[in-house]
Amino acid sequence: MKRSIRHQSRGAVSIFVVIFSTLLITTIVLGFVKFMLQEQRQATAADLSQSALNSAQAGVEDAKRALVRYRNHCLNSTAAMTTDECVKLDLALRNSSNCNTIQTAGIAGSPDDKEVVVRQTSSDADELLQQAYTCVKIQMNTTDYIGQLPAGGSRMIPLKGTGDFNRVEIEWYSQADLKESSDSTEEQTVELSTDSSLPKLADWSRSRPALLRAQLIQFGTRFDLSDFDKTDDGTSNTHTLFLNPSEAGREQLSFADDARLSAITGSLQQVACDRNFSTVSADRMYACKATISLPNAVGQDDLKRTAYLRLNGLYNDRTSFRVQLARDDQRVTFNSVQPIVDSTGRANDLFRRVQSRVEIDNSTFPFPQSTLDLSGSLCKTFLVTDKVSDYVEGRCSE
Repeated sequence: MKRSIRHQSRGAVSIFVVIFSTLLITTIVLGFVKFMLQEQRQATAADLSQSALNSAQAGVEDAKRALVRYRNHCLNSTAAMTTDECVKLDLALRNSSNCNTIQTAGIAGSPDDKEVVVRQTSSDADELLQQAYTCVKIQMNTTDYIGQLPAGGSRMIPLKGTGDFNRVEIEWYSQADLKESSDSTEEQTVELSTDSSLPKLADWSRSRPALLRAQLIQFGTRFDLSDFDKTDDGTSNTHTLFLNPSEAGREQLSFADDARLSAITGSLQQVACDRNFSTVSADRMYACKATISLPNAVGQDDLKRTAYLRLNGLYNDRTSFRVQLARDDQRVTFNSVQPIVDSTGRANDLFRRVQSRVEIDNSTFPFPQSTLDLSGSLCKTFLVTDKVSDYVEGRCSE
């Protein structure tokens, strides 16, 4: 009788061991399957997201094609603007509310298509992704011009507005520049100084905004080269200001403050910057801000001008900037200088949207970055005299 009870107990333990082992293995298998399915869904979503982004970028590239064709064949030519191609391009680009800009411009698809299919091959994989860009809008006239100054470089900005203007507003050093200036993840503040003198390059803090050189180049309906040296009657064709970020300074400036034209010292213009600026506020997205009044061009008694603004960032290579135009207190939009392309792409049922700025300036003249650029040594000799017979050529040592 005792042997039978012992055998039954051993059988019950075996059953419990089998049940718990089965449950454990089942739990592990289900967890592994769930993990695999989750990873598969994430991979599929990431693949679709990237494909949708690629579709949106394809829309941007087709928008560039439309802008390049419009710039090369239509702009600055009254005769060309009357052709069927230019009329179609102009109507498509000037209507910034339509999503079918690319179709109506004749770049891709047909005017009746609601979307443009993006396909590299005719494989089944491309069919499954169902890539297309569903909406591309092009805004030719913009409220501002934005960009970044490269290290040791400059940016030439055409000041071409939809109306006359007499002021230019320059803002620089964004939150992204401030974050890149430090490896710390903690919130950073802008470093400023009240000293108007310039330190050594090594002593300029990385979190201090760049000293900005702003050069105005303009002319009226006609000009001579000698006009660029004239400052008669308060008119001028060229001025340069050095905007020094400081704790104490002004926001309202004038290109007439160009002290290089006289023997007055203190040619740096002190610009008050905000230590704790924030991108949350619409009017303080940049630490420094200067509103500069423009003189009339030589020979002009009105605001008609062809103008360019050349910006250089000195002492700090991290410089994002924004430029805006105004007539007194009234904003003036840029006219076909830096169009905004807004493109929405799709892959299956997932959408991505991108916004890009496109340079459309049709100037083919490469503006020099420096007066002299060489890789070897340089030797210069000078002689000041009022007699031609006193001139000696001079020789540089080997």
